Amino acid sequence: MCSLPLARYYIIKNAEQKALYLRNDQLLAGDPGTENGSPERVCVLPNRALDPSKFPIIIGIQGGSRCLACAETGEEPKLQLEDVTIEDLYKGGERATRFTFYRSSCGDAFRLEAAARPGWFLCTPPEPWQPLALSSEAGASTRTQFYFELSR
Repeated sequence: MCSLPLARYYIIKNAEQKALYLRNDQLLAGDPGTENGSPERVCVLPNRALDPSKFPIIIGIQGGSRCLACAETGEEPKLQLEDVTIEDLYKGGERATRFTFYRSSCGDAFRLEAAARPGWFLCTPPEPWQPLALSSEAGASTRTQFYFELSR
């Protein structure tokens, strides 16, 4: 668990109320209450090195021992989990840019834009139990909207 007092833990759900689960080293969106265990508790810390008016956040899983990253894989970025602690990224400043997402409001929901690749947003695929990805098609798509429920 992250020991920093600023750390907040959430259950993140998409617009269809499908929660995030860790399966086979990937984050998937699926129905809560199924036989797939508990939703992943996601640790969130701010990235203090980036513009605070854009609400830059770092997203960690497994108690903050792994983090979501925007990886460069040619023309399109790819979302991946990396073995780096959220506490190290929090202390790392701009080095953490590829692990940072700008959180913007859409009513009660949020969109998460990759700080390393402006215009690319965290999204869930249309099919359940498929890995989260990055999409350049944010527009009015509900696939890029997420709800954060505080978890204890």
